[in-house]
Amino acid sequence: MNGDHVRLTTSLPTEVIRCHEAELSLGALLRGWRGRALLTQEQLAQRTGLNVRTVRRLEHNVLRQPRITSILLLAEALELDGEERAMLAAVARGPAASPEHVDLEETCPAVTVPRQLPADVAAFVGRKRELTALSDYQNTNTATVVAIDGMAGVGKTALAVHAAHLLSSRFSDGQLFVNLHGHTREMTPVDPRDALARMLRALGIPDDRVPGHIDDRAALYRSVVADREVLIVLDNAADEDQVRPLLPAGPGCLVIVTSRRRLIGLDDTRTLSLDVLPMEEAVALFTRTAGREHVVDAPAGVLTETVERCGQLPLAIRIAAVRLQAHPTWGVRHLLDRLNDDRLSELTTGRHSVTAALDLSYQRLSEDQRRVYRLLGSQAGTEFGVDEVAAVQHTTVVRARRQLDQLLDVHLLQEPAPCRYRFHDLVRDHVSALLHRTRCEAARANSA
Repeated sequence: MNGDHVRLTTSLPTEVIRCHEAELSLGALLRGWRGRALLTQEQLAQRTGLNVRTVRRLEHNVLRQPRITSILLLAEALELDGEERAMLAAVARGPAASPEHVDLEETCPAVTVPRQLPADVAAFVGRKRELTALSDYQNTNTATVVAIDGMAGVGKTALAVHAAHLLSSRFSDGQLFVNLHGHTREMTPVDPRDALARMLRALGIPDDRVPGHIDDRAALYRSVVADREVLIVLDNAADEDQVRPLLPAGPGCLVIVTSRRRLIGLDDTRTLSLDVLPMEEAVALFTRTAGREHVVDAPAGVLTETVERCGQLPLAIRIAAVRLQAHPTWGVRHLLDRLNDDRLSELTTGRHSVTAALDLSYQRLSEDQRRVYRLLGSQAGTEFGVDEVAAVQHTTVVRARRQLDQLLDVHLLQEPAPCRYRFHDLVRDHVSALLHRTRCEAARANSA
């Protein structure tokens, strides 16, 4: 369906219906149009996103009252003109409907152009390589999907939103933004069925036209955006299964997905793994967020030490800068001293907290992964290899490597060299604090 809304109202002469009553069964029409399009039942099912069994049942008139969404998908896939669409709708509705004046406006709703992007990030700094990669996407035969992954607080959402604003003018049919809450405090990840309903409503499909089954919703969604140019941001995804039904198929769409997990299970997806900021960009982010007037007297070395204590992690840098800004009597040296005392406690402001962000990553682990995470934090050195981890756990090298890969995939470990591993400084602080809390809770339980 193109970008302009066309009201398809066609009058069907009564004599046509009468003369060809035998030929105007739904199945006969579909078989005829499918033959004209040189499609097999399997190919038609693939084009529409319907099950091939559904296509067969429709062609044999087994389904007496097919869904309107299925009829719309078939009309699109068979490239029916206005009169043919009207005929299909009349026959599908049955004899109770008046065939003399069929209005398909309800099945071809007015095009809505969504503009759902959040506000751009005011103090965005750096990421030139990643922005170039996002802007250099090429339209192919399918939608372009770029998955941005990285540890908690590394700036995935900020990059996705900033890039989307820069690219928005290329997408005349609008932008969709969905927070999938894969890692959100006190919220469960969004069911893709619910996400599809929200996206369809944003695209102009009324609630009573949204199918119940997730496969039908996904098929209708793909049909609606098939010929549109839409930029879609799927933020904070939990895993591939949550994302897969939300991917369009049309070549005019760009999808940007963010996740703490490497989404390597998605086909034909480009991946961008974010690291912490380089030192120069980290200092620039701290300066811009805090305000130049708050750092003007600070020696360059103190600024460097401060962002180093923040692990050069954007979330930590922003929190530290906001705390400096909120305390006019503080200087950067005073902030640095506090970070040297207990940085995780200092890196908290309002609802933003490095500890809380890492807690969410930890909570999404399986019980076995949590155990390995704690064990590595309690016994492994600054940098360690697979053999050492296997020895600590009294397990095989193969199993230890698989466990390490699982922690790598959710960015709770780093791999500075092949088969060499380490924690990011703030992650090491987190696992140490977690172990301390666990021991205290165990001691209180034993003394009770």
